[in-house]
Amino acid sequence: MSDEEQRLAEIESISAIFPDLLEDVTEKQLIFRFDHDLSITITLPDDYPSTSPPLFLLSGPYLSREQKEDLHNKLNDAYIDNIGFPVIFNWISIIQDFIQDLPPPPEPSVSTCDDVEYVAVKEEIDDMNIQHGEVFTDRKSAFQAHLAAVRNKEDVDRVMQILKSNSKIARATHNITAYRYSVTMENGKVIHHHDCEDDGEHGASSKMLELMDRMKADNVMVVVTRWYGGIHLGPDRFRHINNLTRQILCDNNYGPKKT
Repeated sequence: MSDEEQRLAEIESISAIFPDLLEDVTEKQLIFRFDHDLSITITLPDDYPSTSPPLFLLSGPYLSREQKEDLHNKLNDAYIDNIGFPVIFNWISIIQDFIQDLPPPPEPSVSTCDDVEYVAVKEEIDDMNIQHGEVFTDRKSAFQAHLAAVRNKEDVDRVMQILKSNSKIARATHNITAYRYSVTMENGKVIHHHDCEDDGEHGASSKMLELMDRMKADNVMVVVTRWYGGIHLGPDRFRHINNLTRQILCDNNYGPKKT
């Protein structure tokens, strides 16, 4: 079998064996989410499995540095023991065994809408006039969008400093960020700046930024905070994040202008 045939056969097999763990899949990438809010993104090179190893990115906000290093080593050792052969099944089994040996994760800092209905930033003076959207909950996960006008990277950093000075936001599972701003140079040339950060919610921030681009929302930053409630939401979480981003932009007049 060719590498491509082996990859497709492995993906089909993995999808059938671990449907509850597999959060997203293409011919080149698989994303799995486990208990303890641990996730792994696996990218398959064109010459896998015959020559190159699959690439992986681990996210585990509740894992210590030592635990992450231990899991990294276990996965790398498994590949070395199976060079030239599919290894994803082995990796998923290793992660499952690893999780079983972990102590119980801490209780989610937020589990109901009432717990986070009003997020007020008290620790830092809010000199950026940050706007906070309503909290949305789905299967015990809570989401909230925040928005601020920004004109430079210093503004972006200041907004994050203010938000994370709030203990509930700082303890959230993810703070997904996207921003756009434009700077006019002395010669009149306009330089457009944009960036985004997943904070472990792989692929979410780029979708936010794409939405902001389509809405032509400029000189603005949106942060969507997620408190994970222990139940996998699958693709629904991306829909929630984008809907909250769109809503807070429209609520603050960054949406399409009505004529």
